[in-house]
Amino acid sequence: MIKLDVDYVRSCFPAFTQPLPSKTALFENAGGSYVAGAVLDRYFHFYTANKVQPYGASEICHAAGEQMDAGRQAMADLLGISTQSLTLGPSTTQNFNTLAVACGAIVDRGSAVIVTDQDHEANIGAWERLCQRLGANLRTWPINNQGELCLEDLEPLIDESVKVICMTHSSNIVGTINPVEKVIEMVRPMGIGIIVDGVSFAPHQWPAIPDLKPDAYCFSTYKTYATHLGVMYVAPEFAQRLDPQCHYFNIQYPEKRFDTAGPDHASIAALAGLGDYFADSHQHHFGANSADLYSRTQEISNLMHEHETELCQLLLDGIADLPLSILGRSTMQGREANIALRSSQYSSSALSEALAKADIAAGHGNFYAKRLLEKVGIEDSEDGVLRISFSHYNTRGETQRVVDVLQQLHRSE
Repeated sequence: MIKLDVDYVRSCFPAFTQPLPSKTALFENAGGSYVAGAVLDRYFHFYTANKVQPYGASEICHAAGEQMDAGRQAMADLLGISTQSLTLGPSTTQNFNTLAVACGAIVDRGSAVIVTDQDHEANIGAWERLCQRLGANLRTWPINNQGELCLEDLEPLIDESVKVICMTHSSNIVGTINPVEKVIEMVRPMGIGIIVDGVSFAPHQWPAIPDLKPDAYCFSTYKTYATHLGVMYVAPEFAQRLDPQCHYFNIQYPEKRFDTAGPDHASIAALAGLGDYFADSHQHHFGANSADLYSRTQEISNLMHEHETELCQLLLDGIADLPLSILGRSTMQGREANIALRSSQYSSSALSEALAKADIAAGHGNFYAKRLLEKVGIEDSEDGVLRISFSHYNTRGETQRVVDVLQQLHRSE
């Protein structure tokens, strides 16, 4: 069985040649990952060689446009979608705000939008503001006592007034993989738009949009080893139902339909490097292959996911007998390698500080899921939870360091 070559992976990230990253075990990956060297190469080249207004007649402007086109095409190829269905925005928060405003074409007074108790505030807030402005109803799919979403709790919320369901693929706190496929299967015949927040899912499993078939899917590339951008896929038929959010003279271009604020040109061009990283990683592990980039990316992503799952299970096994409570499932069955926990003996900030003293980065707080923490009974959401979030470049040794610190801290009492 092929295993992920972690030494090779780490060699692709220049951060590990630097003093602080090389000594720090980074478990803050849900907040932002290190950047692959191939991405940095493209980024620095753009700023060095042709930081100009792109697409002009001159050679330098033409070169800038070509690099941006390559970045956009690479992202479309990675996702197995058309460039015309792809919007690159400055962040996922901005993309959700834009998409919510665009949905004013299908949401009106008396209609309803469904969000979930699990969602990041960037997702809930955009739809809440839309409903307040239009006089629509905001309904919330509640979590159970484990912080998870169950289909039987969604069904009573659905009727003919529901126009949009916006849900997270996996929570940035609970980590459970939500039944997006089943939700789509259940409500698509009703004409309800299904919008998926993949920000916390994509860093662990690369989205399979052609299989999932959502109406819209959003995630952030700064959490998937690239530059700070928000990626938004909108299915062509769904896009036609929404209000354009671009300059009126750009409405004829599908890829510009929801482009409200063009992000940094170099950041777009650098996305071609993400395609390089996935392609090179696949070749290193599986050899030369003529399959399309999407298929190769799915295969290498599965290898990365298996590695993260093994590491996270090592963590869960190592802390199982400690006075720690984990939000969501205490096994890796049906969840991502993103663990939020609390201690009965120490504040979450104290846990984070103890890890920091051992050169381990793991943050604490509410991580913009304040409503979720309140629903599970955590009153002090500023202290919140300790979150240990993995990436495929983490190692067994780093994971064991986390276990050792938490064991020493709690067993010293």
